[in-house]
Amino acid sequence: MTPSAKLITHTSPDVPDDLERLLQAHLPYSMPLLRRLQHAKYKDGMPPNARAVVVSNGDVLGGSADQLASAKFTAAYVDHGGGPDTQMWLFSTLEEVEKPSDADRADYRQQIEEVVRELLRLNKEYGKPTMYPGGLLLGSLHTAVREILIDLRRAAPRATGFYDKWLFQAKGFPEKDAPLPDGMRWDTASLDDCKIVVSRTDIPRVAETLARLQNLIIRIEDGTPIAWAFLGFDGSLCSLHYKEPYRRRGLAKALGAKLMRTGCGPYATDGWTSADVAASNAGSRGMCKSLNGEQHWEVSWVMLDITEDGLKE
Repeated sequence: MTPSAKLITHTSPDVPDDLERLLQAHLPYSMPLLRRLQHAKYKDGMPPNARAVVVSNGDVLGGSADQLASAKFTAAYVDHGGGPDTQMWLFSTLEEVEKPSDADRADYRQQIEEVVRELLRLNKEYGKPTMYPGGLLLGSLHTAVREILIDLRRAAPRATGFYDKWLFQAKGFPEKDAPLPDGMRWDTASLDDCKIVVSRTDIPRVAETLARLQNLIIRIEDGTPIAWAFLGFDGSLCSLHYKEPYRRRGLAKALGAKLMRTGCGPYATDGWTSADVAASNAGSRGMCKSLNGEQHWEVSWVMLDITEDGLKE
């Protein structure tokens, strides 16, 4: 990239095929954003106020496979009308640079700042208060990009801290489902089940939103759910939980493997899934290892400032 090159911004209320191909060329780092956009494109549709944004030095949409793979850009999914769950995902090819130079950081800072300016424009277009006044909940954010947003005084850390991004591929899962113990069966979550899940977590979620996600539940004979897991909009394993009397019976591994192997849908032909796991969560880390997952980069959730004053400080 050259700092003097004119920045080009593409903003769309849908998910162009060229954008999907561009993000596919940058797996696995682009996976959270790609999966969120694919979920919108192939399942629920884009919410009325959601937009796909791409900022680059030169036009990066279209082109050959080699051109897509070498493209330098920053892209985002944003829904000013969303919440209380994650409203925005962002990917920058900065994430792929092992040791970025000062010039790299300067170039990507330009792109990320331009994304923020576009978010401010879209906020004016939205014309109503967002769920978090003056902010958007930005999820699964790579630490390299987070550092630039903090330097721009645009990112406010949240108490949830940092997570490790664990990556899985379908070929690493058991080929067959593990048999459940007698008296247990597979099922999917009802809205009432989702209300129970929401009541047992401090993560901001809505039962009606959870019910739209791919999920699996293990029930006992009387229908009581004793273990559950969901795949987030970004294709990550989330809300995996099993009740205390049923721990240490291999249920978490069976549940995670079955859901991640089958849950992302026919559009996820690349086979990638993920999980965001706190370093202190020894149980989840052990499960990830048992499913041949590999720990990669660090992520966090932040509140992104979309007030006019933010860029002036």
